[in-house]
Amino acid sequence: MTQFAFIKTFRQGSVSLATRLQVTLIGLTVLGVVATGSLLLAWSWQIQLRQLQEIQAERSQIAAQRINAFIDDLQRKLAYLERVQGLSDLDPAIQQHLLDGLIRHNDAYEAVAIADRDGNIISAVSPYEDVKWESIADTPLFNRVYKQQESYIAPVEMQMQPQQPVTTIAVPIRNAQDVVDGVLLARLNLSFVEFVTAQTDVGQTGYAYVVDERYRVIAASGDRQNTLPKLKPELLASLKTAQTHSNDSYLGLRGYPVFGQVHPIESTPWSVVVELPTTEVSAPMRQFAVWMLGGLVVMIMLASGISWLLSRSITRPLKRLTTAANAISAGDWDTKVKVSHLTELQVLATTFNQMTSQMSQLLDTVQNERNFMAAILEAARALVLVLDRQGRIVRFNWACEATLGYCGAEIIGQPFWDLFLAEAERDLAIAQWHIKVMASNQTYSSEYQSQWLTSDQEVRLIAWSDAVLYDDEGEVEYVISTGIDITEREAAQQAKRESRMLLKAVLDNSPEVIYIKDKDGNILLANKEFGRLMNLDPDELIGKHNRELFPPEIADKMLENDRLVMAQDQVIQREEVAVFGEEVITYLSSKFPLRDDQGNIYGICGISTDISDRKQAEEQLQQAKDAAEVALTNFQNAQTQLIQSEKMSSLGQLVAGVAHEINNPMSFIFGNLVHLENYSQNLLDLIDCYHQYYPQPPAEVADLVDEIDLDFLHEDLPKVLGSMRFGAERVREIVLSLRNFSRLDEDGEKEADIHEGINNTLMILNNRLKAQPDRPEIKVIKNYGEIPLIECFPGQLNQVFINLLVNSIDAIEEKNQSRSPDEVKQDPGTLTMTTSRLDADHIRIVLRDSGKGMTHETQVKLFSPFFTTKPIGKGTGLGLSISYQIVTEKHQGTLRCQSALGEGTTFMIDLPIKLAVNAA
Repeated sequence: MTQFAFIKTFRQGSVSLATRLQVTLIGLTVLGVVATGSLLLAWSWQIQLRQLQEIQAERSQIAAQRINAFIDDLQRKLAYLERVQGLSDLDPAIQQHLLDGLIRHNDAYEAVAIADRDGNIISAVSPYEDVKWESIADTPLFNRVYKQQESYIAPVEMQMQPQQPVTTIAVPIRNAQDVVDGVLLARLNLSFVEFVTAQTDVGQTGYAYVVDERYRVIAASGDRQNTLPKLKPELLASLKTAQTHSNDSYLGLRGYPVFGQVHPIESTPWSVVVELPTTEVSAPMRQFAVWMLGGLVVMIMLASGISWLLSRSITRPLKRLTTAANAISAGDWDTKVKVSHLTELQVLATTFNQMTSQMSQLLDTVQNERNFMAAILEAARALVLVLDRQGRIVRFNWACEATLGYCGAEIIGQPFWDLFLAEAERDLAIAQWHIKVMASNQTYSSEYQSQWLTSDQEVRLIAWSDAVLYDDEGEVEYVISTGIDITEREAAQQAKRESRMLLKAVLDNSPEVIYIKDKDGNILLANKEFGRLMNLDPDELIGKHNRELFPPEIADKMLENDRLVMAQDQVIQREEVAVFGEEVITYLSSKFPLRDDQGNIYGICGISTDISDRKQAEEQLQQAKDAAEVALTNFQNAQTQLIQSEKMSSLGQLVAGVAHEINNPMSFIFGNLVHLENYSQNLLDLIDCYHQYYPQPPAEVADLVDEIDLDFLHEDLPKVLGSMRFGAERVREIVLSLRNFSRLDEDGEKEADIHEGINNTLMILNNRLKAQPDRPEIKVIKNYGEIPLIECFPGQLNQVFINLLVNSIDAIEEKNQSRSPDEVKQDPGTLTMTTSRLDADHIRIVLRDSGKGMTHETQVKLFSPFFTTKPIGKGTGLGLSISYQIVTEKHQGTLRCQSALGEGTTFMIDLPIKLAVNAA
């Protein structure tokens, strides 16, 4: 018989059960072994790939962390200098030393430099050669760091000599005023990246490399990169796939199939790529497959032999079971089947033997079930009545006895309508009953409510549900009625309905808007006033959300108040604005949380009262109050300016008059000094000539020469005349300063030298600055920068300078009053005047004194009119207020004050170089 003939015979059932069982067992065994081996091979391959993926990921992560640690260390050292306040203001030599200290112990720094605000390199250091930095003003690096004030790592470039990739790190630096004033940049060689990739162990043939943000290779293990090659498109796509942890292989960097993993470097836009050739991965799997196939062959042979023996042991008892089954089918119920060793066949034989005895046991079970159902009927909490075809009571459980007050024995066999229904309802109940029992298999309503009378004639409302049992002919035999006493529940529901009607009447007749919302803002209840405003029926509002009724911003504000009520779990009051069509109404809303029986908040209730009229009146009153305050402030400012202007005008006229009166006689004195010097020199020359030709004068002349001490007179007279000239020039300078300070002839807008104005003011106050018998000199320090002439009102700026300087001198003197003479002598007061160009359009003037300083409360009110900390009669409180108005309103600048008790005071004035056209 051929193989195909055997299969056909096997399918047709001609082969014996023993043969079929043997073939089936052997076939299933071989199939199971082969399937198991295949699954083990596939599972082993997946495990190895998963382990490889984890190892590759760990290798790339370790390499990325090591590179990131190098970069973080380099950035941390730059951050030390970045946090040095005033770094950009330091002397270039100091900056040079700081940069030299930065790169001394780390050869990764190719060069370090500092650029000013214009992008020009002002300091640079390199451990290898002289650094020649070009201006970085127009580079993306300068724009990102200086203008956007953030750290920046530049793209990688290939350094020409030596051939090595480099990058640049830049951070912003600040001046003494904590303002970004330059850029600190460091050029880094990336040799440490090559070192890390070279130290990365990737199997025997694997390798690692690093790519930058443009997918160029900047370092690779085993190769020194002399260029920055960009990855091929297909390799780039493969790397992006590897980033999603794919198990697929791809053509790697060196052109052969690999499994790869990519890990980003946190501090940079670079990534570390680790690739392992597929040949190295598949080699152990091929060896494992050979051993597995050999084992499978051995297992198939052993399994086939065991299956053959097992099938023989099964077929023998099957033959015995077949013989016994034939005997039983012939009517021999006494036949016993004996099967040993096989539990399943033994169970089957026992089943045959016990079939007769189980028939009697089945009857006993049916009786037990009937008893069980009767127990359930009595234990049920619902009312259960079993009625026959004539409506007579057959069964009556204990719940009926407890509810209706009758004992089951006294009512069995009586129609239920005679006992439990009122006379007016009996005829209708009897008619309906006959319809029910005559319905046979037809459908009828089996759920209803009915009022039943108890033995005490108390009316109980019961909800009934009927079930009908039919006999073999389809006629109604029994009706089982199950009822629930709902008297109390119906009364409670009626009370609830009445309460809801009362509440609805109160809500609908209230002039306030009343509503209830759930936790999500959906309306659960609304009164008629709410519906009237929305032009809807109140029932139509139920289920709607705030955003369906109001504009988004108003709805969101209401929802925010709702969430606040539930979060704080208390009543809150808030003003809310609502829009109804074209009408905008302001409400005072009171909201409180609502709780269920378990105490959980399920919503809120709101009562909103229309306060639009009151709100409008309050706004009008507030507007009137604001207008009055503005008018009063303008009046006070005008009065203050008028007083101060008149004061300065009078002072200017007085100063100009005094200067003019002093200048006239001083002109005579200064003009005659020249002639006096010439005349005195001529007389001295004449005396020398006489002494040359008459060395032995008469006795009377000699006595006169001794008396007047001619030699001393000859020597001292030029000194006296020089001293007179110095005094006259000093007087002229003072007169000129007085005249310049007054500026009566130059009161309009013009270009002026700020330094000249400050110097003239200091000249006027020289008497308060120089040493006095009771106090030392107040030292003046001038730190003048290069600033241009500015458009201003010079006379008014002089007024600002004298007001600020007088306040600073007063503060220094007040501080000295609380110190001993020795302390004042060791630490005399100082005034520091600093000028600088803030930017292309502004200059800055800084006045710092070493006075007693002031509190924060005083600083807040410092520029307010009539505010002063000086005793009555010594200060009016107008000087700083007028100065603030001159700087901010007249010159479009800013005047600020920084001070602390015991640390002095600093006034900072920022002025534009050019005034706007509308400057007053």
